[in-house]
Amino acid sequence: MTSSALWRTRYQAAMAEMTKYTRYMANGGLLFTVYFVVLYGLVVYGRFLDQLDPSFPGNLVMGSLFILLAFYRSTRTFLTEADQVFLLPSLPHLAGYMKRIRLYNAFYGMIRAVIPFLAVAVLYVRTEETSPIGLFILFAALSMIGAAANLSKLEGVGHRIVLLYATGAGILVMLGMGAFSIVVTSLLLLTLHLKKQDQLPLMDWIALEQESRDRFYRIANWFVDVPRLSTTYKRRRLLSVLVEKIGFDRNRTFDYLYMKQFIRSTDGIGLIVRLTLIGAVFMWLGKDNEWLVVLAVPAFSGLTSFQLAPFTRAIDSHLLTRLLPFGNATASKRKVLRITSFLQVLVLTAAGYLISGFLTVVAGAILALVVAEYYARKK
Repeated sequence: MTSSALWRTRYQAAMAEMTKYTRYMANGGLLFTVYFVVLYGLVVYGRFLDQLDPSFPGNLVMGSLFILLAFYRSTRTFLTEADQVFLLPSLPHLAGYMKRIRLYNAFYGMIRAVIPFLAVAVLYVRTEETSPIGLFILFAALSMIGAAANLSKLEGVGHRIVLLYATGAGILVMLGMGAFSIVVTSLLLLTLHLKKQDQLPLMDWIALEQESRDRFYRIANWFVDVPRLSTTYKRRRLLSVLVEKIGFDRNRTFDYLYMKQFIRSTDGIGLIVRLTLIGAVFMWLGKDNEWLVVLAVPAFSGLTSFQLAPFTRAIDSHLLTRLLPFGNATASKRKVLRITSFLQVLVLTAAGYLISGFLTVVAGAILALVVAEYYARKK
């Protein structure tokens, strides 16, 4: 298989997969909430800019963006596990494929810098004296950081090299010498070019692709059920100790199993933590509007109950679970959902009251408990 044919087939397959899950995510209820939070955040940011003091240190914010952008690296190679066998005979002839992968990841890294730059640039132009050319140079330097972060992972170059150059460029911006930052970032790209690998590191690039796909599937799993996601579990020793307090009783077997599953899986406690944090941010953004704060509690609690549906799937699909007559699985599942919903509502209500001071948030909590009970009874 030639490099161009391999690139074309793998790229098209990967884009088709991403498009499919992106479409599912766009139709999800949780994404609507995220849209709403982002839009409201933009309104709050606009008000902040309108009241911005010209003495605000915009150069520090722009310089910090250079450093922050270097921390995130994500690369795609579009290789699969089976390629460690099938591509072995073609390895010496895949230079063209490597070139296309490098261009794709560099371009993706540069695109990733656009939105953060635009968000900070509107603040920067209000506090610093600059010109359109100066802004373009800053964007070019920042986009090089994004490209270099991705390429460094691809070439197996240490992340500290990218962080070092990005910190140097960021400090120049903070000192008001932003025009020179592009010199630093150009040197970084030159360093990566000199260290590029001549032959395709097959195993390393397969691992990078698997890591990148898992990251995308984990994000997609926040919104839709992703069957291809490799399930990950964390021990969470402190919380697991609490489950051991459940007494040994065959009728409480599912209490133990479901609570353990809930604590250790990302579909359980991880989902609740994420939605509770988003709900707290939402209430903070709308703290001046009583109804937004009050309705945020049942809205995010209801979303959590809805999304918690698959957290027992790993246990329910096990053959022994179906065969052995251990207790009442449905009652245990409802018990776990009621406990977790109550704790989440308690946290959201306390956060809502502390942020806004509205006692009416209690009414939202009562409504949230009614919604949670509705979902629990559907199990």
